[in-house]
Amino acid sequence: MGCTVLLYHRVHPRFGVHPRLFEEHLKVVTRVFRPLSFDEFLFGRWPFSSLLVTFDDGFYDFYRYAFPLLKRYGVPSVLFVPPGRVYGSDEVRDLSSDSEVSTVEAYRRSFKEGDNSAFLSWGELRRLTASGLVSVQSHGYSHRAALGGGKPFKPPGDWRVFSLSREVSPGTPLTSLLVEDLEEARRELKLSRELLESKLGTKVEAVAWPWGIYSEQLVELARTLGYRACFTTERGWNRPGNLCRVKRLAVGDTKGPVWLLSRSLLYAL
Repeated sequence: MGCTVLLYHRVHPRFGVHPRLFEEHLKVVTRVFRPLSFDEFLFGRWPFSSLLVTFDDGFYDFYRYAFPLLKRYGVPSVLFVPPGRVYGSDEVRDLSSDSEVSTVEAYRRSFKEGDNSAFLSWGELRRLTASGLVSVQSHGYSHRAALGGGKPFKPPGDWRVFSLSREVSPGTPLTSLLVEDLEEARRELKLSRELLESKLGTKVEAVAWPWGIYSEQLVELARTLGYRACFTTERGWNRPGNLCRVKRLAVGDTKGPVWLLSRSLLYAL
């Protein structure tokens, strides 16, 4: 049997999937599918209609909006986090707090001002992992871009430019740093895993490639460093035993439950 893997970024009233819409998604997930934990996914014995929920980047609003709903419906999830963007505090913010910051502004503040307050803190990540519902895995270390043969830089919504050491013109091709510099990729993948494991006391066995950009060299490198699964942004069918290029279905901010049901059923066969 196959397993559908959903990819979310933010659940937020203004800057992501609205919490009310996300709840509708979870109703579909729990009624039609068999949600898997990360350990069950790795084990590979997937029952019929298996589905895995994943989130990239580690924004604070995961704790504020997504996690309470995941907990209410009993749906496990995987959270891919770059430790370089973690809010460096043991603080667990009150749920009345909100991150009224756009994705572009969040990354501008992070890269240019060293302000990671739009992202989860170490204290919040510990709270999430202690719940038993959330597995925190690697998203590289820094989530930095590099000059290279990728998508052209397109302002004003393209935040990749903030991670560069110099200004570039619109139209300049940018890619992931991990693809352009294999030694830096080795350092990032090793550091990310070690830091997450030491800070959270959990095992890190998977990486989601920043922007979904990867190469065969990167896959092999991740395997030599002990990563058992590599998650992409490509759509497609997943089968047990082939976890080096896990396909995911990206859920857009306005996609409704009917869309989610039809697409997820297709990839669960």
